[in-house]
Amino acid sequence: MKVNEHANDQDYFFDEKLKKYEEKLVEFFADIGQQKRVNSKFLKVSSFLFIHKKLTQKALKELTGFSTGTISTFLSVMLGTEYYTKELIPGTHTYIYRYSGELEDLTSKGLNIALKSFLDSIGYLKNKKEELSELMKQNKKGAKHLSQRIDEIMRTYEFYQELYPKMGGK
Repeated sequence: MKVNEHANDQDYFFDEKLKKYEEKLVEFFADIGQQKRVNSKFLKVSSFLFIHKKLTQKALKELTGFSTGTISTFLSVMLGTEYYTKELIPGTHTYIYRYSGELEDLTSKGLNIALKSFLDSIGYLKNKKEELSELMKQNKKGAKHLSQRIDEIMRTYEFYQELYPKMGGK
């Protein structure tokens, strides 16, 4: 497959004032991915591809600061998924790599991960609450305070479950 438009090697650089926003977006996507324990370098490469939609390997190297070998390795992995493609730029030996997914693919997965984490934590917190109840009966200093803090955390989880009932298992 060939790219119809010619890629300017400098098109991927944002204005200096916008660079900080690009960096924040990369951090945002990396935070979502790290909850799934995805490799941080992979996250950075995929985040730039998501933001820019298409980049050359050279552009990815400049944006990430990673070696050509590292970029090549991650691009090979990405091309094995449904969201990434590689297209030859006509008249060159250079490829454009594209992310073809949608933002909802990332954000809904991120929300699901966060809510699953909340739900998993509820069982743990209920168990600790029972332990603290026993310690309160023994007049252990701080047990009541910790129990109250756990109640606050659990109310927050309940709020998120009501806010996102489909994802929260209700």
